[in-house]
Amino acid sequence: MTSSFLLLSLVTVSVVGGVAFFRAREALQQAAFERLRAPASLKEEEITRWFEDQQRDFILITQFPDIQKNLVVLLNSKNSDVNYRNAFNVLSNFITKVAKNQLSFREIYILDRSNRIILSTDKQREGQYEILANITYIEQIQQGDSFAPIFYVSPVTGKPSVTFATPLRDASGVRQGILLADLSLYRIDEIIREHTGLGKSGESYLVGSLVTKNSFISRKENKKQEFPDGISSKGIDAAMSGISGEGLYNNYAGVPVIGVYRWLNDQNLALMVEMQQEEAFAPASRLAGTIMLVGLASAGFLLIGVLVLTRQLKIYRDRLENYSRKLEVKAHEAEAANRAKSEFLANMSHELRTPLNTILGFTQLMTRDSCLNPLQMENLEIVSRSGEHLLTLINDVLSMAKIESGRTTLNESSFDLYHLLDSLEEMFQLKAESKRLQLIFERSSEVPKYVRTDESKLRQVLINLLGNAIKFTQEGGVAVRVRKKEENKQQQEVSSKQNSQISNHSFEPYSLLHFEVEDSGPGIAPAEMERLFKPFIQTETGRKSQQGTGLGLTISQQFVHLMGGDITVSSTLGEGTIFSFDIQCSAAEGAEVQTQQQKRRVIALEPNQPKYRILIVEDKWENRLLLVKTLATLGFEVREAENGQEGVTLWENWEPHLILMDMRMPVMDGYEATKQIKSHLKGQATTIIALTASAFDEERAIVLSAGCDDFVRKPFREEVLLEKMTEYLGVRYVYADSDHSSASSSSQQEKTESYVLNAKSLSVMPPEWIAQLYQAALCTDEKQIFSLLEQIPEESALLANVLADLVNNFRIDKIIDLTQPDS
Repeated sequence: MTSSFLLLSLVTVSVVGGVAFFRAREALQQAAFERLRAPASLKEEEITRWFEDQQRDFILITQFPDIQKNLVVLLNSKNSDVNYRNAFNVLSNFITKVAKNQLSFREIYILDRSNRIILSTDKQREGQYEILANITYIEQIQQGDSFAPIFYVSPVTGKPSVTFATPLRDASGVRQGILLADLSLYRIDEIIREHTGLGKSGESYLVGSLVTKNSFISRKENKKQEFPDGISSKGIDAAMSGISGEGLYNNYAGVPVIGVYRWLNDQNLALMVEMQQEEAFAPASRLAGTIMLVGLASAGFLLIGVLVLTRQLKIYRDRLENYSRKLEVKAHEAEAANRAKSEFLANMSHELRTPLNTILGFTQLMTRDSCLNPLQMENLEIVSRSGEHLLTLINDVLSMAKIESGRTTLNESSFDLYHLLDSLEEMFQLKAESKRLQLIFERSSEVPKYVRTDESKLRQVLINLLGNAIKFTQEGGVAVRVRKKEENKQQQEVSSKQNSQISNHSFEPYSLLHFEVEDSGPGIAPAEMERLFKPFIQTETGRKSQQGTGLGLTISQQFVHLMGGDITVSSTLGEGTIFSFDIQCSAAEGAEVQTQQQKRRVIALEPNQPKYRILIVEDKWENRLLLVKTLATLGFEVREAENGQEGVTLWENWEPHLILMDMRMPVMDGYEATKQIKSHLKGQATTIIALTASAFDEERAIVLSAGCDDFVRKPFREEVLLEKMTEYLGVRYVYADSDHSSASSSSQQEKTESYVLNAKSLSVMPPEWIAQLYQAALCTDEKQIFSLLEQIPEESALLANVLADLVNNFRIDKIIDLTQPDS
């Protein structure tokens, strides 16, 4: 019993003593942290405020009008001028007084454009040249600006120093000189040396990055130990990595300390406030000694328990580390996949849009040819529409990539909603008629004519839904309905907030518009509803059609969300489908809606203009040929280069007014060529317009930062390029007079529409010809049909035109009915 009681007592005392020890240590640790946080916060605030004060005082030196006037005279006059001597004396007295009154400025001096010291508070340095490798430029102070001084080892004092500098510019912004001030960091040393409340072993110091190592910026003077390879500790490394925190670790000298470290982001400094663990945990150590004397007999049991617990903790830690490594690998793989996808999309966009630029460009160029007959013009329009359709598919994929990366934004504008709906009805009417479908557009009277929202995204959503409805509907019709939606209480609260935000504008109150697109198609199975809006996934009907990318509904859903609404679908198999969505918008005034100007075709340059020299820098031969033909036929003087290096050489010798610069080229790309041209004074007067096939908006900022004046995306439209040349060069054009052709075309259309086509109309042709036309129509052989139509005599040209219209409008069925032989 005694043995058991003794054992139980020792275990109990050991447990109680151990708990008391760890609780005491934890309490002392928290108290030490609180003890260190206060001076750390105070020192951080004082250091930040001191640097801000010096920055402000330095900027104030240049703000006095009299000083600014004398700086201009000093930097732009000869030494022998009287004005130069007067300005020199005034500025010398001024900076001397400033240096005496502002002790933080050890030396104030002024450099000319060659970096020679022309005036200094240290007269011995006047006439010397200054190396501007480690200076901190400050031009102005704005609210919220961050400030990061550059520290370096002064060759004069051998201590860390900071030099402020501000450029002295003339009225045109060209730098004429520099005003500099070397800071004396004595006040920083005072702040750091103050260690009230830190105990006997307390220490605070500043660490900064000098050249390639971490070094002391400020610390106690009694610390004589040197560190030629730089200083390092867990706290220093964490703080210099931009992390503020606290913990237990060994300091730069290997002494165990408890410390609080702060990363002073605005100054690129690490503030360390530490005290030795020996002093911080001395009471806990004394308590531990007492407890160890009492619980020594139970140490063996505690050791066994600790070993078991340590072993289990190690197992769990290994499992956790293994799991963390797997998660990290997966994260890297996902990031690499996203990066690869973005690079793939960017490259594919460039590779696809480049040939499209040639196709659409030459199509536009060929439409200028007045020798083309109507059939050839129609063929060109078919090629152009096919190219535009291919471009739309490419843009769908890129739109999806932008949505996934969160780069899609809402671009609101005021527009005519009625005109938008009418244009869509006109766009899809022909397609609906070709499938013998009824297309109905309905809008209620309360729907405003002029609204403000993202017109482009609304148009895209309606086009996607209408296109799908007509594509999958074989009989019946498609209906589009628009009405104003009644708001519930929650929506009314949102509406009132919206209205208060736009109260200063002329818009009507915020409202919801409800759109419906209904079709009488095959419907959607309930099992496919969940996957309907997922990217690259099509319904069974969509897969059978072998059309589209499976992105239309996904993009539509994201666009509707951006416009403040949601999209829903209801469908019954065999009966049809209804897609519904709401968007937030506000009514607008008709005066705010920009009227669309009628496009006019440019045929030449106006006379009495300079001979404009245009340089084309493009590695693709077909793209160069397109641009050369487009511009040369209008009267521009054009030269071409295959890469940036040739372009720079031609620019130097020929001095063009404007350069059309492709950005991706071998030998030297457009970015480097633009930088070289713009680095010269005469290059500043040369307009450079970038041509790129990239579809990402971020490319625009990169191109403009390289020095280009503007940005045109391939495939470009001829009128866009010509408008840019008008904007930058002031070019004036002669436009085609389409009045006569329009009148004749209208007259011809009236005759065609009034012509009554029936079986008797074909009696002007022999029965063999009618039989051949019937066979060609049965086979839908358009080439053979047009070949037969060319045999119709000129006096029956109206018959040929009416039959050609039926073919072009996909109504070959009517030709079959007219030519079908009697049974």
